[in-house]
This record gives sequence, C-alpha cells and structure tokens, in this order.
Amino acid sequence: MNLMTEPVGLRRRGQPTGDYDDYGNPIYAAPTTTVVHGWIEPRTSGENTAAREQMVYGYWVNLPLDTALAGVDAVVLFGTLTGTDPPQLVEGTGEEYFVVGEPGRQPGGFLVPGFIKAAVERVTG
Repeated sequence: MNLMTEPVGLRRRGQPTGDYDDYGNPIYAAPTTTVVHGWIEPRTSGENTAAREQMVYGYWVNLPLDTALAGVDAVVLFGTLTGTDPPQLVEGTGEEYFVVGEPGRQPGGFLVPGFIKAAVERVTG
C-alpha cells in the first residue's frame, strides 16, 4: 500500500544569469518547481502571541527516500496539477511552506517503503 498520493512541489531558486541589476546584485532565472508525490499530515497551527495577528501553520510532509530536499527554497502544498506528463503545478496555485529543522529519514520495512519526514511551516500576517 502506497500512501504517497498527494502532489508536493519542491521549488528551487533559478540559477544566476550572469547579469547584474543597477545595484550590483546578481539576476537569477525563474525558479523551477519539481512535483513529487508524498503524504501530508497536520502538525501544528496557532497564533503567534509575540506578534499580534500573525498565524503559524505547520504540516508534516512525508516524501520518498530518494527525494532531494537539499537546496529546496520552498515546499508547495495544495497546488493544482496540469494534465501533462510529467505533471506540473499550475502557476499561482498552492501555498509555499518552508522546511523547519533537519528532515528525518525512516528506512523501509516489511510493510511500508522508507520515507523522509520533514516539518514545514508558513507564517501569515
């Protein structure tokens, strides 16, 4: 049985183009988003009492063991997929979350394949 059924976007910053803006900062190409399938579980959400009107939303994201999370700038959850092969996230859909801490690794066993478990978080307000 495979629980990895939910589309998860792994967004990475684009590569430097070699050009610079008027202030001397490097200009980057558009970010790229790779779609993998994982399992999403609610982790925590609540109001940040130190900063009024600020909400923190959190999820556990379980991804296949071969998923490369190093260098990921954002994890996109709840996006809409295109019907193309391979599937892509429709631009402007989904919510960006950021990996918090170090992802854990669960080796595969008799019943369940191995997976990476990462805590992700989004702050609004």
